[in-house]
Amino acid sequence: MKEEIGFPYILLPDDMFHHAAGGYGGEGTLCGSIGSCAAIINLVAYDDKKTHSKLVADLVHWYSQQNFPSKRYDDLAKNKNQIQVVPNSPLCHASVSTWMMAAGASYTEKQRKDRCAKVAGDTAYRTVEMLNQHLEGKYAFLGAKQTEETENCLSCHGKEAMYNEKGLNDCLTCHDDHTK
Repeated sequence: MKEEIGFPYILLPDDMFHHAAGGYGGEGTLCGSIGSCAAIINLVAYDDKKTHSKLVADLVHWYSQQNFPSKRYDDLAKNKNQIQVVPNSPLCHASVSTWMMAAGASYTEKQRKDRCAKVAGDTAYRTVEMLNQHLEGKYAFLGAKQTEETENCLSCHGKEAMYNEKGLNDCLTCHDDHTK
């Protein structure tokens, strides 16, 4: 964006999102690639119709359902043809842990770093696709849908309930179904 558009992107430092690694400061929260790309979406698509928020919601939903890592960056990585796993969550620790268990890898191994670098590349690539389609007037919003299980959870924990929760993510990725 700095090269193609110039201002205001020339004002953004190259290491502006370094803190997002490891789920923001190594805390394992939101995947840093989502948060970093969300900031760029906000810069490009902010408007009174909350287009930026809808795009970010679509990105989060897309990420959660992707079979990561793709093979798109295998020619750049040391670890090629890595096992692919759908994270079912936008959270760094859930995404990475699910993959590590399937791959039989530890957090400190280089293959995990390659996986995360590929995921960041895939997320940035998808963000550019979304923004280009949006700017061309061709983006069709997906509108993340709640799973039946999440709808069930929000019947007690939703905005009208004592335990006011908000979210479209699959609750059962991290929490047990306590209705059974």
